[in-house]
Amino acid sequence: QAWSWPESSQLVLSSRMSQKVTRNILEGIDLMVCDMAGTTVQEGGLVYRTLHQSMVDGGLEVSSAEMEPWHGAKKEAVIEHFARQAGIPESQLEEKINGISDAFIAAIDTAYFDDAATISHIDIGLFGYFKELRSSGIKIALDTGYPPNIQQGLVERLGFDAVVDGYISSYDVAEGRPYPYMIHRLMERLRIENVKRVCKVGDSVRDIEEGRNAGCGLVVGVLSGADDAESLLAAGADVIAGCVTDLP
Repeated sequence: QAWSWPESSQLVLSSRMSQKVTRNILEGIDLMVCDMAGTTVQEGGLVYRTLHQSMVDGGLEVSSAEMEPWHGAKKEAVIEHFARQAGIPESQLEEKINGISDAFIAAIDTAYFDDAATISHIDIGLFGYFKELRSSGIKIALDTGYPPNIQQGLVERLGFDAVVDGYISSYDVAEGRPYPYMIHRLMERLRIENVKRVCKVGDSVRDIEEGRNAGCGLVVGVLSGADDAESLLAAGADVIAGCVTDLP
């Protein structure tokens, strides 16, 4: 029987060979920068559903499909885009953005920090994995589009402050993803000299674009959150993993 070579593939590796060639994939990495929701925090897409509902409740017509390209973006940037799309006058724009943003923050604060909230680590072995990386000399940092108070609350609730070296919000820099500023600011804070020794890990296209724009030596897409493998690879991911803890 003739072998049919997959048209889209240039090279096909067995599972054993894939494990062999990726065994030392983090060799030469000094800093791993991980996204939060969908990458290190399991919250089932709650942040996107809450933002969508907040905009709809605020009088903007936004479909779920229209939200998809905005995964990982700074929340005010998302609101501004759809407010402008709806034709909100310039004189009313700031008030509209602030009103929806305040409603979103209140709703996500309740959803994340209520006693009944079910948010958790993305994987039961996440902390052990981070501890192993740190013991091998790799620093761990978190970046996010969350407002700083939400990020701080998650860090404290889930105990990340015990296993990461730093964290940053898009509100701490001029622009969030896909701009590279959060990664570069983390490098400055953590005294990382060479961006080629930085690994960026995220579940959204904007995470991948951020890593590429920053010049990271390794950019990893994970399938534990927003976007699929095809989208992440098209955005420039070097590697796709099911979860951050799957990286050897």
